[in-house]
Amino acid sequence: MILNAYAVLDSCTALLRLVVGLVTAVLAFSLWRRWNAETRAEWQTAREDRSYLVFLLANLLLILSVVSWPLLYLLLQSYVPEWPDVMCIYGVTQVGAGSVGPSRFLPGLLAAMQVLKPALVFLAGSWFVLYLLNRRTHTSPLMPRVLLAVFLFGMLAVCDAAIEGAYLIIPKKEEFLSAGCCTGAFDAEEHASGFFSESSWSENSASWIAPVYYLVNIGMALALLGYILLPAWRKSPVRLLPLCLGALVSWPVVGLFLIVIAAPRLLHLAHHHCPYDLLPAAPESVVALGWFVLGSFCAGWAWLAACCGRSPETVPFLGQEVGKLLRLALWGYAGSTIMLSLELALA
Repeated sequence: MILNAYAVLDSCTALLRLVVGLVTAVLAFSLWRRWNAETRAEWQTAREDRSYLVFLLANLLLILSVVSWPLLYLLLQSYVPEWPDVMCIYGVTQVGAGSVGPSRFLPGLLAAMQVLKPALVFLAGSWFVLYLLNRRTHTSPLMPRVLLAVFLFGMLAVCDAAIEGAYLIIPKKEEFLSAGCCTGAFDAEEHASGFFSESSWSENSASWIAPVYYLVNIGMALALLGYILLPAWRKSPVRLLPLCLGALVSWPVVGLFLIVIAAPRLLHLAHHHCPYDLLPAAPESVVALGWFVLGSFCAGWAWLAACCGRSPETVPFLGQEVGKLLRLALWGYAGSTIMLSLELALA
C-alpha cells in the first residue's frame, strides 16, 4: 500500500462509505419489507423516526459518493511520481498488468471503479429525485420505491467501497511496468492498426468526430428545449425515453471527442491523445466535463421521475418537477458545449 495524503483520505472515505452503505441498505430493506407487510397507519406511528434515520444516512452516503469520484483520480494522479516510467494517470492504471502476483488484479479493480463511480452517482440522484417527489405528497405513496432505490444505492456503495479498499491494500510498488505511459496505448506507432492509434484517428475519426459531437450535443440541447416548451411531453415516460437514450449515446461521443480532438489541442501536443492528462494540465476542461455529466444525468433522472414517480398524488406537480430537471439538463449540455468550444478556440 502506498501511503500519502490522498491515500489516507481515500481510505477513510472508503471505510466510511462501506459502513454507512451497509447500515443504510440493511435499514432501508427492513423498512421496505415492513411497509409492504403493515398498514400505512402503523408506518406513520411506529417507524417514522427510523425512516428519518435512513434518509439522513442516505444523504450522507450521497455526499460521500459524489466526493469519491473526483477523489479517485486525484489519488491516481498522486501515484504518478511513485514509478520512474509512469508519466500520467494512464500509466498508474496499468500497474500490475501482466503480473502473476496479487497486483494482477489492480487494472481490473480500477476499471470496475471507473464504471461504478458514475453509476453510483446516478443511482444516488435517482433515489433523491423520488424522495423529493414523495415529500410533496400527503400519504407517501412513493415510499416503497424510494426505500428500494436507497437499498440498491447502499448495496452498490458497499461494492464500490470494498473494491476501492482492495485496490488501496494490494501492493503496487514492487511490480515491473512494461509500459508505464499513455503513449503505448494512445500514440505508439507500433499500434498503427489499433483503434487508439494516431493514424487511425487522423484518417478515420478526426474528420467526423467533431461534427458528430456538435450534432449530438446541440441536438440534445434543442430536444431539451422542446420538452421544456411542451409540458404535455414531460409526464410521459414513453415520450421522454428518446431523450434518455440520447443522453446515453452522448457519453461515448463526448469520450471520443476528448481523445481525438480536445486532448491534443488543450495539451498543445499534436500527437498526444491521453484524456487523463487533462486533469493536471487543463483542469478547466474537467469543469466542462462536469457540466456534461450533470446534463446527461438530469435527462436520465427526468425520465426516471416520469416513469417511477407517477401516482395519483404526484400527477398534479409531476410535470413541473420533471421540467426543473430538464432545465438543469439544458444548462448542462449547453454549458459543457460552449465552455469546451471556447477552450479549444483559445488554445
